[in-house]
Amino acid sequence: MNSYPANEQRISEIERGRSCGAVVPLPPGGSLAVGDTVLFALSQSRAGQQPSYVKGGDSVLVSLTDVVDLGTTDPITGQALVQLSWKPLGQEAAPAPAPKRNAKARSPHKAV
Repeated sequence: MNSYPANEQRISEIERGRSCGAVVPLPPGGSLAVGDTVLFALSQSRAGQQPSYVKGGDSVLVSLTDVVDLGTTDPITGQALVQLSWKPLGQEAAPAPAPKRNAKARSPHKAV
């Protein structure tokens, strides 16, 4: 599984199904394929430094449905860029209501 840094807004958009894609650098010596899982985890960044993950911070896990090599590299890292896609989260259909049972009328018991 590969992890990528994200801010709170990005994580929230993915969780609510408002975002279902990202352009990310391919991990060094690694690969990404349909069916792989990717974790977007809360991170902090300071000017001129790599982002660092927040211990105990929010995260969201997605399962990839498409991976496209963009044929270009990240100007900062020099790594190949890929476009990832996944099914929107949080938009599963609500379960169908349970069928109503026909209740049989009971006749009251008479005390003898």
